[in-house]
Amino acid sequence: MKKLVYTLMFLVGFATIGFAQEATEIAMTEGSAELEKSKTEGEYVFIFNGKTEADISAAASYYTHYFKVNFDESTQKISLAMVENDTRGRAVIMRFLVASGVRHVDVDGKVISVGDFMTSYLQ
Repeated sequence: MKKLVYTLMFLVGFATIGFAQEATEIAMTEGSAELEKSKTEGEYVFIFNGKTEADISAAASYYTHYFKVNFDESTQKISLAMVENDTRGRAVIMRFLVASGVRHVDVDGKVISVGDFMTSYLQ
C-alpha cells in the first residue's frame, strides 16, 4: 500500500512538472477573429508565460527588419508591429515565436503547433 501511494505521488508530481514546463511553451492569442484583423492591419498581440524582458529582447533582436516588438513583462503581453505587412514578414513571426521558446499557440482555446499556426493564420 505504501508503495502504491508513493508511486501515485511520483506520477502526479511528474505530471505537474511536465505541465508547468509546457505552459511556458504556449503563447496565447486574442482569438481567430483578432488574428484575421491582425493579418490585414499588421499588428499582432500574443500573451506569453514566464518570459523576461531579456528573453524577448534577445529573440526580437534578430528580426528588427520585419517587425517591432513591445513587451510588457508584468502582463506578459507582446505586441508585434510589422514593418512591411507581407507574407515573408508574417513567416518570420513563426521564427520569433520559436526563438522565444514557444512551441504551441492557443487560438480560441485550441492549442496548435507553431507550424500549424503559421499555415492557418499567418499565410
